[in-house]
Amino acid sequence: MDALAEAVGSQIFGAVVAAALTAVMGLVRWLAVRRLPARRTWRYADGAGLSIVLDTSHIDTGRYQRPVAGLGQIRALSVLIPSLTHAYRDVDLEKVRLSAHLPGHETEGDLLVLGGPKNNETAHRLLRAMAEALPFRLRGDAITWGDTAYTGDVTDGEVTRVSGYVVRAPNPLNPAKRVVLVGGWSTYGTVAAARWLAESGAGRSLGADVAVLVEASVLRDGHVSAPRLLRQENLGV
Repeated sequence: MDALAEAVGSQIFGAVVAAALTAVMGLVRWLAVRRLPARRTWRYADGAGLSIVLDTSHIDTGRYQRPVAGLGQIRALSVLIPSLTHAYRDVDLEKVRLSAHLPGHETEGDLLVLGGPKNNETAHRLLRAMAEALPFRLRGDAITWGDTAYTGDVTDGEVTRVSGYVVRAPNPLNPAKRVVLVGGWSTYGTVAAARWLAESGAGRSLGADVAVLVEASVLRDGHVSAPRLLRQENLGV
């Protein structure tokens, strides 16, 4: 009887150990495959203080001007949310602001800014503050990197090719915090940049502080194809 009890006890102990090892290996795999690469993509210390800022347009209702966000920023955000939630369990996805209504104190925190300076006041302010450190300029309808101006193509009134940019750097208004700016030529360019960030932003060859330029094709149904990296430069080097 004692031998039987000892055998059963050994089996239970072995099962518990196996279950514990399986759980540990699952956690290690999750960290290696999901969380750590996602955190390399964003480089925020945590997600609790992150504000997501969309551009602001206005619709005249006949009685007042109603602020709205652009479709491209909404699509870009939907592309980026899985990576954000893999990286930070404490990110508040309800903390989404229109740029015209971003509280002043949040401009000095961690920011994810979607859309360019034309309609996004926060993007305009940050890009202006970072101008001397960036390798590109936004001039008219072009993204000018060095001596080359990158725009896009339009055929029969439809956008067929776009360019977009990603900037990941300390917040110029408070270097203790960080910003990620995602924008582009037309609303599709913002989607292209977001897709590149979600798919390639964890690359080990990228510095923590970096600017990149990408391009992508746009299909007739508005689908933005896999973006191609055009230019890349580590910042502050």
